Order: sequence, then C-alpha cells, then structure tokens
Amino acid sequence: MTALRRCVLTAVPFGVATAAYAGTFLANEDRLPGRIATHFSEDGGADGFTSRTAALWFGTGVLIGLGLLFTVLTLVSRKDPGARLTAAVGAGTAVALGCPLVLTVLANAGVQDPAAVRLPVWHLAVLLPAGVATGALAWWLAGGGPRSAPARPSPALPLAEGEAVAWSRTMISRAVLIPAAVVTLGGLFAVTFGPWQAGLLPLVLGLTCAPFAGVRVTVDRRGVAVTSTVLPRPRLALPLGSIVGAGSVQVDALGDFGGWGYRIRPNRRGVVLRSGEALSVRTTGGREYVVTVDDATTAAGLLNGLVRRHATGA
Repeated sequence: MTALRRCVLTAVPFGVATAAYAGTFLANEDRLPGRIATHFSEDGGADGFTSRTAALWFGTGVLIGLGLLFTVLTLVSRKDPGARLTAAVGAGTAVALGCPLVLTVLANAGVQDPAAVRLPVWHLAVLLPAGVATGALAWWLAGGGPRSAPARPSPALPLAEGEAVAWSRTMISRAVLIPAAVVTLGGLFAVTFGPWQAGLLPLVLGLTCAPFAGVRVTVDRRGVAVTSTVLPRPRLALPLGSIVGAGSVQVDALGDFGGWGYRIRPNRRGVVLRSGEALSVRTTGGREYVVTVDDATTAAGLLNGLVRRHATGA
C-alpha cells in the first residue's frame, strides 16, 4: 500500500500541472498570438518566442515526460525509502514547472505583439515556497519506515605496535544521484528552451544535491574522515583521540534521521545516503556519529583496535 501511495503522490501533481497548463492554453487559444513569448530576461521583458502549437506541445510534453519518469523511479524503488524522496522531489518539481508555464500562457493572452509581453520575476517569491511546500506535503503523506535497532558493538581487531592500517570505502547513492540528475537536466532544458523561471528552481536543487550523492569514508590512525567524492569541502573528521568506540547499525534514513544528507538529531549526527548498514562512532562528548557505508563491521572493528592501541600509547 505504501508503494502505491508513493506512486500516486508522484503522478498526481504532474497530472494536475499538465491539466492546468493544457486547460489554460486551450481556454485562451483564440486570444493567443501566432508566436508567443516563452523566454524572459531578468527585467521581465520577452526575449524568446515560440509558435503557439510548439509551445503547447513543449509544455505538455515536459510535464508528462517528467511525470512518467518520476513515477517509474518511484515504482522501481517500491518500498525502499528512496521512493519517498523521489515522490517529494517529483511533486515539488511539478509545481515548480507548472506554475511558470501557466503564468506564461496568461501573460500572452490578449496580446497582439508578443514582444510586448512581460513576466515579472516577483512570482518566484511564490514559486519557491509553493514547490517546497508541495514536496514537504508529499514527503509527509508518503510515510516513513520502522525505527532501526541499536548499534552492535564490533570486536576490536588486534593490531601490532607500529602496524600501519587503513580502511576506505566509497558510497554512491543512486537514489540521490538519479533524481538530482533528472531534476538538473529538466531545469537546464526548461531554462534553455522555455521560460527560464520554470527551470531555475530545479536547476539549483539538482546542482546542489548532485555533488553529495557520493562520499568516501576512511578509517586510519588519524580517526574517521568522510568527504565528498567530488568536492574537498565540506568534510567530517573525527580525531582518534575523541573516539570512545564504534559499531555497526542498521538505519532507516527517513525514520531515524528524517531524510538524507548531513542530519542533526539530539546527541546524534549522521551522513546518511541510504537506509541499511552504517558505521556508528561514539565520541568522548557523548555524541554518536552515523555514516551509511558498506562493510561497516570491518570499519568499526579496525577503529576499535586503533582506539585501544591509542589508549595504551602503543
């Protein structure tokens, strides 16, 4: 039932946006010029034009295409928590694209010369919160998963005095990377061929999220480091001297942390790219850091061995 609800939450906003755009276009078709303004400069003046028929097919095609893509991604994810994020991003994207497209039609209605059409950027102040609010509503309606079990302490790996050891693993989240890429491409397409206002929000969202779809987790004599696979900053570093112990834990990204990325909870921090196995690190300040990564048991065992050797001064 959850998988079906998430698919519906993804598809319905695109269906509503498509119906609103096509309905508004057809209702005003007799009042639209043969060529309509579809691209606007920063001061609101028209600087790009498209034939009336092409504009109808372009807007309808983009909304239907993205709606099908997001719905399929949600369906493929099924009960995976990534489907919840896809539904939320899809719903927000539908509003972010649909609103400017409808406003473009209304701005062209009744105008003889399309060069005289103006579309002020004030509506962006409404567009952003409307898209975010729709995505947040879809997130809430999609529902989360069960709470995770407590971390399992890992036995310390025996380390000889002076022995140099290190563990490193790269974690790529397809559930973050694919939606980010889709949203970026959709925004770029809209900025290039349609009203630039329609593509601004998804373009910024996609470019912001994409670099953090992958991280590299390293455990060595210095402690734990978590860095993006693309950008050198920001990074999370936990010195060995501040670590009390480590273990492996199964986490639900949405149920335990309320989302993906760098998450903050009381006495708990997380670099969460998916649900599943994660490295849990406890520090001297009483705080727990959780990093989703494969083979977390090995990382925790090595870290416990390094902490023990550091405590004995070996």
